[in-house]
Amino acid sequence: MMRFGFIGAGKMAGAIVRGMISSGAAKPEEIACSCGNDDTGKKLSAETGISLCESLEDLFAGAQTIVAACKPQQLAEVAKSARGARAKLLISILAGTTIARLRECFPSVGKIVRVMPNMPAQISQGISCFAPESELSADELGAVETALGAIGEYMQVGESRLDAVTALSGSGPGYVFEFAAALIEGAKSIGFTDAEAKKLTVKTLLGSAMLLNSSELSADELRTAVSSPGGTTLAALEVFEKSGFRKTVADALKAAQKRSEELSRL
Repeated sequence: MMRFGFIGAGKMAGAIVRGMISSGAAKPEEIACSCGNDDTGKKLSAETGISLCESLEDLFAGAQTIVAACKPQQLAEVAKSARGARAKLLISILAGTTIARLRECFPSVGKIVRVMPNMPAQISQGISCFAPESELSADELGAVETALGAIGEYMQVGESRLDAVTALSGSGPGYVFEFAAALIEGAKSIGFTDAEAKKLTVKTLLGSAMLLNSSELSADELRTAVSSPGGTTLAALEVFEKSGFRKTVADALKAAQKRSEELSRL
């Protein structure tokens, strides 16, 4: 029995497949994939033992849950074969593709769930937000949790909030990488080698994130705890404050949210 059928076999699809198999949530024989004019499907099938369908029609004919993990610009082509898809559930990780648009392309599937994952899903440390078309049954919710639990943690939101989710957690890894790059660049300007700067930056960011996650203190309280009056941390934070750091971050989130809204209307 094919429980999950993946449209696409790229990085995110591969992360979900590997996570489901390694956690024991699904067996290779319960998963299949299809792909476009590339070898990603063959590679994923060879690596994990899942089936590779020769056509989308074959995938749609057997899958109980379809996971749409292709590129958004491929949806129109997929839709040509999707009219007959009658899976109980469609889980979509296509950025900027609304549930209404997905329903147009998959008119006969049972329920549709739109998901915004993020890049750390590639190492099963992601955070995904999902928005269902309507209330999910226990079995439908279980399928969503199986897929998303394979790549990290997850939470349910309304579809209207997904543009904000995209701005924060969806695009957020890019902001963290930019800050990391700035720290590394700054560290090199005060005498560190590339290797030293990267190691100190990565461990500082990783350790601080883990502390914030485990602590009962807020981010503001932890910042205060590490900032001795007249000390070095406070001197640096005052530079951030004078440059309007927090406003810059808030403006960046709003810009990302606005762009996500624009893309969903295309």
